[in-house]
Parts: sequence; structure tokens; C-alpha cells
Amino acid sequence: MPARKIPASELRWSPPKSMLNKFKNPLKIQPTEAIVGQRKATDALDVGLKLYKRGYNIYVAGIAGTGRMTTIRRALQKVCKEASCRPEGRIVPPDRCYVYNFIDASQPILLTFPRGQGRVFKDDINEFIRFLRTEIPKVLESQNVSKEREMIVERYQRQEKKIFEEFAESLKREGFALIQVQEGGYIAPSVFPIIGNEAVSVDYLDVLVKEEKLDAAERDKKVKRHRELMADLKRVLASAKGVGKEMHQSLERLVERAASTVLDSAMDDLLVRYKDEKVKKYLLRVKNHILKNIENFSGKKENEKHQEGILVIGGGSRQPEDPFWYYEVNLLYDTSSVPSEHGDAPIVEEHNPSYINLFGAIEYNVGSGGFWSTDFRHIKAGSLLRADGGYIIVNAMDLLRRPLVWDQLKRVLKTEQLSIQQPESYFQIAPLTLKPEPIDLSVKVIMIGPSWLYNVLYHYEEDFPKTFKVLSDFGTTMPLDDNAAINYAAVLRAVCERGKIRHFDQEGLVAMLEHGIEEAGQRDRISTRFAYITDVLREADFFASQDGKSKIGRKHVEQAIDSKRDRHSLTEERVQRMIDEGVLLIDCKGKRVGQVNGLSVYQMGHVSFGKPSRVTATTSVGTGGIVNVEREAKLSGPIHDKGVLIINGYLRQKYAQREPLNLSASICFEQSYGGVDGDSASSTEIYAILSSLSGLPIRQDIAVTGSVNQLGDIQPIGGANEKIEGFFDVCKAKGLTGKQGVMIPAQNERHLMLRRDIVTAVKKGKFHIYSIRDIDEGLELLLGKSAGKMRSDGSYPPETVHGMVAKRIAKMNEVLATMGGGKAPGKNSEKKDTEKKNKAKKKTKKRGR
Repeated sequence: MPARKIPASELRWSPPKSMLNKFKNPLKIQPTEAIVGQRKATDALDVGLKLYKRGYNIYVAGIAGTGRMTTIRRALQKVCKEASCRPEGRIVPPDRCYVYNFIDASQPILLTFPRGQGRVFKDDINEFIRFLRTEIPKVLESQNVSKEREMIVERYQRQEKKIFEEFAESLKREGFALIQVQEGGYIAPSVFPIIGNEAVSVDYLDVLVKEEKLDAAERDKKVKRHRELMADLKRVLASAKGVGKEMHQSLERLVERAASTVLDSAMDDLLVRYKDEKVKKYLLRVKNHILKNIENFSGKKENEKHQEGILVIGGGSRQPEDPFWYYEVNLLYDTSSVPSEHGDAPIVEEHNPSYINLFGAIEYNVGSGGFWSTDFRHIKAGSLLRADGGYIIVNAMDLLRRPLVWDQLKRVLKTEQLSIQQPESYFQIAPLTLKPEPIDLSVKVIMIGPSWLYNVLYHYEEDFPKTFKVLSDFGTTMPLDDNAAINYAAVLRAVCERGKIRHFDQEGLVAMLEHGIEEAGQRDRISTRFAYITDVLREADFFASQDGKSKIGRKHVEQAIDSKRDRHSLTEERVQRMIDEGVLLIDCKGKRVGQVNGLSVYQMGHVSFGKPSRVTATTSVGTGGIVNVEREAKLSGPIHDKGVLIINGYLRQKYAQREPLNLSASICFEQSYGGVDGDSASSTEIYAILSSLSGLPIRQDIAVTGSVNQLGDIQPIGGANEKIEGFFDVCKAKGLTGKQGVMIPAQNERHLMLRRDIVTAVKKGKFHIYSIRDIDEGLELLLGKSAGKMRSDGSYPPETVHGMVAKRIAKMNEVLATMGGGKAPGKNSEKKDTEKKNKAKKKTKKRGR
């Protein structure tokens, strides 16, 4: 079949009359906030949100602008607010409080309360302590307690006085006295011998002996007795100390007994109010601690340091601690701020998923002396805890960029327990930390990221498929029909109302639909990247305001599209200028052997554009096969290399059925100095090789694009519109002849959504678009000669393209045979040639030695 010339009517989508009638008055279209064109994604999201089981976390895939975040928010609002949508197994998030552990201060105790009761408990404890601080001093200072305290002190003082008086009397009888002396910074009793009615020190006895006022034997006797009496004094002091201790214990019992009248009453109220066994156990420990430290409530020792239970790192001085900090309650997160009607749950969006922001932290205080300190009051909740019983939304790329976060998140989701700890790297700074009780957690994670990342995680991260069992994949296009067009228009109407944008007239709406189809890259589909479409609508509104119009028309939409493209067009203009100036060699007229215009696409931000590239091929006698110049220069990618290997297969299938395929050929993208990849030029390269072999010139006024398989079937490619527009612009700049055009795969016909000026040129016969299904159709158009069908014996008619190529190959085989060659090219022959070269090199090296 000959190449098909595509009529102008098939080069661009036009709305049918039935659709135009519905768009006659766009204001009658009801705006909608519904998610359009993402049924599969929304169904998957619905399952994931309602199936509240371990492992059923959700990965939302797709590119930005497809409405992922909007869809998630609306779905969550529905699930959280409607009682009928409440997932089975989702808990009502409780309040969590950390309190002081009176047994091991490094392991704070976790207390759990029903929603809203954590705040109540904290307030109750604060009021309890405030009450004791007010009432206990009153009781201790009451007349009855003061009188009893005085009686206890008086009784024990009498006992102590009696002990010392009896001891002093016994000393007196033996010629000794009990004297108060100052030793260092304090006064203590001591035994002194009496000489002549005067108490003297033992050391002074030696002086008296020297002065002959005391006999030496008498001195020795008194010294010996002094030692014995000092031992007795120690026993007396111990006895007096015991009396003092008994007095102190009696006073403590008095204080405890007096304070208990207040403490028991207040504590009983708390124990009645809080039935949980763990809470009761904690309250009883609070009571015991208060009784052991009742002096803190007397109002006389509030300035003493109370550092027990505080982890301290470093040195230096500290400011005195409030002695009542032990009884504070650290309410991690007050869930009473989350409405409880209809069983709804918290929805948390974490835009900065660092380790601390997600999992919480234990904060440290740094004192002026250089020490670090912390306690249970410095445990802080993260966003995962705030999302307990609900949902948390995170960006996958942001999360995976943060060290340690992914491993910890897997651990939390797997165990459904959260341990608030500092990240491991933090221990290098602060080696001591608390070990709070772990928190049972029930949360569903919704992770948003690109599709490629999902595939990487699914295949290379063992725990990912077990942890994120639901994929909600957002597409970029949807099928185009009347209903889809109406829904599309309804979304645009909602954008206009929500964003205070001018409404559009009929032509303006059609222009927006056309642009949506252009973005989809296919006439029977339309883009669902509403974020981008909304940007175009906003810019069209701007141009309408500049034009002084009350509605957005086609003109304003096209201005917005052109303006957006113009902002990214510097590279395109530079390439076009180089072609116009003859720096980049492109022929749009005439014919050349072994030379054809291929087409390439360049991507600059959101805008892509196409330009022609000269592809050449040369052939000669030899067994080297096809040399890909780009590959030899390390400028080609794997897909392009694969395309060249397919060309080898095609040539063998066509011309090596009767005799070996012996040739040397090279193909090259001329003036291409960057990387080349993709197989969309593989058919172009075949045309260049066959032209070189047959000697038939190729039309330079037709540019070619299309992939090919080994059987010669043309396969579809991407960027068909950009490629056509790129060659049209070059031809237009050099002058349209009426013969120029582009040849594309037939499968790409449905993708055509060309600019209006190109459609007009085709309609006027100044430019042409052809579609083909196999290499033979392209050969006949480019070379102007029948391709030729293979006969039963593997030969071709001589006056056909294939016949001329086969004849040239036969001649090259003959020449090669006369030169002693004649081996078919391939991996084995290439391998043998390489081995011969290596042997030759070795011989040369030996000779050099």
C-alpha cells in the first residue's frame, strides 16, 4: 500500500455539534468539585482508607498536578465525618501522659486516658498539689499541732539534759569536768581534769609536772582516766543523739499524722475519680513520695535544690529546682482538640517529615555551666502521635531524603508501637537519655510520590509491599467523550468561581478543551493535570482583564498558551536561528543519496519542541557490519543501540536469504554533540542505508520519524506533534514549496493535535502529513520507486528498491570474494577479526623486544 496522505480534518480535534450545543451557554454548566477522570485511583483510595488494618497503608502515585492532594483531603473528610463511612477497627485516639517514675527516673511512666480526660487529669493533679501546698502549712501551724510539737521537743530535751547532767556529776566525783570547747567551726563537749578547782587540758598537765606543781605519777593516773572518760563521753553523745533521733522521728510522725488528715481526703477524691489500676498505682506512689518529703509542703524549704530524678550530663552549677516538679503531668497531645462527633479522626499533613517532627523527641536543657539535663517533662510528641487513630499524609521523596526516618517508620508501622527516642546520631552529643514506655499506635500513613519511586521501593525494599499494600495510581489523561467534556467544563467552572476568575464564552471553553487534548497528546483523550490547566485559565483571565473583556475568549486562552511557551522558547529560537543561518545543515529541497531528515524532540521545563536532524549513512565493501558512530563515540543510549541491532536483523531478514550479507556501513546523526537515545529514528537510519546501497536519492523535503522492528513494521513513537511542528517551522522559514511534509507511523494518527497554522497549510496543499505501516511504504514515498516484493526464491524484481539493494550486496560479495573475504558479518566473524588483530599486536610487541 502507498503511504496515506492524512487530510486536514484529521490533524486536529474539533468538537462535534452535540458538544457545541451543550457549550452554547457555559454559565449553565453546573460547577463541580468532584474528582474527574481518576476512578481507579479514587476506588483504591476508598478501599485503603476504610480498610483500617495493619499493613494497609496507601501509596498515592502519579505526577504533580493530577489532583492527588485534593482527592486525598476530600476522601478523608468523607471517611472521618460520615458515621456510615467509619472504618471498622479504627480507634478513638486516647490522651497520653508521661509522669515521673518514683522507682526509676530514667523510665517515665505512660498513663492513658479517654479522649479529653488527659487534660482533666493534669488539671486535677495541679489542683491537688496546689491544695496541699496551701492547706498542709495551715495544719502544721495550727495551735494543736504547735502545742504537741512543743511538748515533744520539751520531753526529749529533758531526757537529753538528764543524760549530760548525770555524766557531769560522775565526772565531778572523779575530779573531772564537762566543758564546752570550740573545735574548728563548731562547739562540742569535752572532759577536762580539775587541778586546784580549775579545769585544765590534759596537755597542760605536763607543764604542771615541769613546774613541780603536779606529781608525775598523778599525771599519768589522770591521763589514763581521761582516756577512759572520753570513751564514756562518746557513749553519752551517742545516747543523746539517739534521743535527738527519736525526737525527730516523733516530730515527723506528728507532721505526717497532721498532714495525712489533708492528704488522705484529697487523695481519696482522686482515687474515686480515676478507676484505672495503673493510674491508681501512680497516685499511691505520689502519696508516699509526698509523705516522705512533707517538709517541701511546710513552706520553709522551697529554695533547696531538688535534682534527684533529673538526668544531668556535664558539670557546672545549677539553679535550684522546684521541689514539686515530680508531680507534674506531661500531656503529650490534647486530643480534645479533635472533634469527636460522628467518630471522626485526626488528619495530619506533615510537610517536613524529619525524624523529630514525625516521631517526637526528648529535649535537653543546656545550663550556663555546660551541662545537659532532661526529665519526663521534656518528652515531646511528633506528628505520628498526633495522627493516632487517624491519618497522616507525607511526601515520599521528602521522607526518604531524611536519615533514619524510613527505617523507624517501618518499625512503627510493623509493631504498631512508638518509642520516643532521640535519633542515634544525637547520642554523640547527649549520650544519656530517657527510655519512656512505648506507646501503642494505630495510624494509617498516606505517602505521596512518583510512580517510579513506588516501583523501586516495591522491588528493592523488602518490607515495602507488606507495609504499603494499597496503591492509588493517578493518571494524567482520561478518555474523551461528551460526558468527559461536560465534567471537564464543570471543573473549570468551579475553578472560576472558587478563584474569582472570569467565566469563559463558548469559544474560550472549546479552546480550553483543545489545550487539554493537546496536553494529553492524543485526540481521544484529555489531560487530567488540572493544576496546570488551572494555571492556563488564570493567565487567560489576566489577558482578558488586559483586553477589558468580561469573559475569557479563545483569543485570551491562546495568548496564555503562547505566553507560557514563549517563556521557555529561548533554546528553540537559538536552534532555529542556527538552521536559518546555515550553521546546522538541513535541506528542505532536492534529493540526496544516503541522507535523510530525522526528527528529534527537546524538553525545556514543561514545554517541548521538535527540530530536524540530518542522518547520513555510508556503505562499502567489507565485513564490519553496521557501525553506529554515536555508540563508538559513547554518545548513544541503550535504546538507540538496540535500534541499531534491530536494523541488522532487518537487513539479514531481507537480504541474507540467498547469500551472506557482507558489507560495512556507518550511520551518524550529523552535528549532534550531545547524547542520543531512543529508537524513533531507526526507520530513518534504514532509509539512509538502503539509499546508500541502492544509489537512489532520498527526498529532502520530507522528514521521517518512526521506530521499526526486524520485520520492517513501523512502530509508533512519542512527540509526533512536536516533531511535525518543528519541521514545518524550518520549512516555513526556508519557504514552503507545496511538496514538503512529514512521514509518521500510522499508529500516531490518533495522536495528532497540530497547530492551526499547520492545519491551514495542509488544507491549502502547502504542507503534507503522511502515515505508513511498513518500511516499503516509506521507501516508495522517499525514493520514488517501488519497494519490491520478495520472490519465492528470495530474490527481488531488479528495478525495485530491494532489487537494487540486493544487486549491490551481491556485487560487494563478489568483490570481497576476489579479495579473499566473503564471510558473513556477525558476532562470530567480528570476534575472529578481533582475535586476529590481537595476535597481530602481540607479534608486533615481540618483534619490538
